[in-house]
Amino acid sequence: MSFLLLMVAFVLTGVLNILNKALIQWHLGPYRDLYMLAFYATPALLGTIILLVRRQDQSTDDKRVGFMMGAAGAISMVFFLLALQGLSGIVVFPVRSLGNLVVTAVFSIIAWKERLSTSQKIGIGLSLVAIWLIY
Repeated sequence: MSFLLLMVAFVLTGVLNILNKALIQWHLGPYRDLYMLAFYATPALLGTIILLVRRQDQSTDDKRVGFMMGAAGAISMVFFLLALQGLSGIVVFPVRSLGNLVVTAVFSIIAWKERLSTSQKIGIGLSLVAIWLIY
C-alpha cells in the first residue's frame, strides 16, 4: 500500500509540474492568482472534509503548523512561477528538486541532529554538483 501511495504522489507531482509549466507556456499569467487559490484551496478543503467525516479535532499547534506550511508553499510557488518565466523548465525543475533535497537534508542535520550515511552525503554532494552543472 505504501508503494502505491508513493507512486500516486509521484504521478500527481508530475502532473502539477506540467500544469505549472503550462501556466507560463500558454501565457496564462493573469490567472496565476486563481491557479494558486485552486492549488492550495483544494487540499485544504479535502483535508477539512476528511477531518469532519472522521470526527477528528485538530490542536492549535496543528493549525499553526498547517498555516505556516501553506504560507511557505504559496510563497515558494510564486517564486517558482517567476523562475519559470525567466528560465527554461529544463533548468528550473531539476534545480528546484535538487535544491529541496539539499535544504531539507541540511535542515534535518541542524534542527534534528540527524546523521547522514556516507551514500547520503555523496548523494547530496552530487546534487550540488548537478545544480551547478545545470545552471
